Amino acid sequence: MKLTVETRDVARELPDSRAAVVTAGLGRALAEADPGDFGTTALNLSILDAVSGALATAAAFCRIPAARSLRTPGPAAGLILAHEAADRLAALGAADEPPEAAGLTLRDYQDLAGLDGPGTLDLLVKDAVGFLKFYLRHPDSSKRPRRDSESLRCLVSYFRLAARLIARMFPPPSDLEVRTQRLELSGGRVSRARLEEPSGLLPVTFDDVVGNEEFVKAGARLSRDIAGFDLKEGKNPKKVRNKILFVLGAPGCGKTVTAHAIGNHFLGLCRDASLPARVRVIRRTDWASSYQNQSASRLLEIFQEEVFKFDGVCGVYWPDIDTAFAARGDADIRQEEKANLGTIFGILDGTIGPKNGKWFMVCDANTLHMDEATLSRLSQSPVKALGPRTPEDYVRLLRDVKLRGKGTWLKATEDAWASVGRRCVAEKLSGRSVDNLAGRILTEIEDFTEPPEYFSLDFAAKAKMIAELSRTVTAARIEELIGEHVRFEREAQAKAEEERFRGRVDEIRFHLSAQRAALQMPPGAGDGR
Repeated sequence: MKLTVETRDVARELPDSRAAVVTAGLGRALAEADPGDFGTTALNLSILDAVSGALATAAAFCRIPAARSLRTPGPAAGLILAHEAADRLAALGAADEPPEAAGLTLRDYQDLAGLDGPGTLDLLVKDAVGFLKFYLRHPDSSKRPRRDSESLRCLVSYFRLAARLIARMFPPPSDLEVRTQRLELSGGRVSRARLEEPSGLLPVTFDDVVGNEEFVKAGARLSRDIAGFDLKEGKNPKKVRNKILFVLGAPGCGKTVTAHAIGNHFLGLCRDASLPARVRVIRRTDWASSYQNQSASRLLEIFQEEVFKFDGVCGVYWPDIDTAFAARGDADIRQEEKANLGTIFGILDGTIGPKNGKWFMVCDANTLHMDEATLSRLSQSPVKALGPRTPEDYVRLLRDVKLRGKGTWLKATEDAWASVGRRCVAEKLSGRSVDNLAGRILTEIEDFTEPPEYFSLDFAAKAKMIAELSRTVTAARIEELIGEHVRFEREAQAKAEEERFRGRVDEIRFHLSAQRAALQMPPGAGDGR
């Protein structure tokens, strides 16, 4: 029997699962161990999210009709919850495997045989909270969790022990195969799902990239090298010497779209080869908290657990990496924080992380305004992302990519399009400006009032009506829109420069006033004597 827990069904169960986790008191227990500075910590929130996701997955399993017909539906659902929770929590931080001798008390779980799926899930979540609370009040103070990371290890241990116990007490049918977003459970065996996890990548391909040929070529080559990893042998037949691709380009040149296209290309190669793969996008929230030590520690956890220890191959995209280290030389940063950031640099120069050809990273920057130590760890010769440069580039980006499928409503000859392309070159439009321009053109194409019957139609009928009512846009109008965009951009830039100038004047006036005041003060005044 093969059962699949669909992602959309998990999403449907998530609100109720979050409420159940809160009702069980897990949030209060985590905050009791480590309240942080604002009542909880970022890791505590991640723990709550992981347990909620595992519970939603198991709840979605319970709603599958074939799952309800199993001889012991409760233990089957409990096994999924335990394995999912252990896997999700372990991804948040390192946790040791419980010793074989350890275990939960068998008699406490005899009632599982008579419970349905929802009843089992409710019991296990409450028991997990009770397990954590037991250690919070343990007679031996050395065993009491004092930090969020210790609570995490405690919960990982619980769910691993629970999975071990349930499998021993209620062995699942040998022909039962369950696939979730993360795991494959076949009889008593558990493995990672042979599908890439949701990556958060934009739905773009190399066909959507214009003008970044060097970036595309280098990224495609690197992703192919990593996708050739042999999982059975545990090594890559190619010697991947440089797994970090550093890209430099001005804002709006298409760095992000190109990086996402590389990520999708990589996942596609791995999918065709049935190789488990993921792409992790490093977001600002992963490293830019108010507490630099915690941010650095969290970033290391991401690389250790989600990249280096992943049971497959992995790509990483780190946008705007120059901003992450812009304050490295700030005198206000403590030496301990600099040491933590220095550890992260080890990821970039290869001193941290396996050199096994299983992972790669693409990172980009808008400028080279970083210290020499940072640059030396990133790349000696960064790849340049130039974006569209020629009239043909701009025509392809605007007409064939951004306005794809709208050719019927674009009234322009090839010569007219060439003129549009030359205008874009002359105005030095960025890829982001072209995207904004395309948005305005689309708005004009669909600038009509929907008749009353439109809102009661199905999707196909609505699309047909939109096609019938859409308006045409001429090449002359496109050039007018380019002119309006350029004027707006120049006015906005002039206003920003004026505000910076006025701010600088105010700053100078303030310092001059302070200097005059200091000269007028009697000796010794204001120095604490």
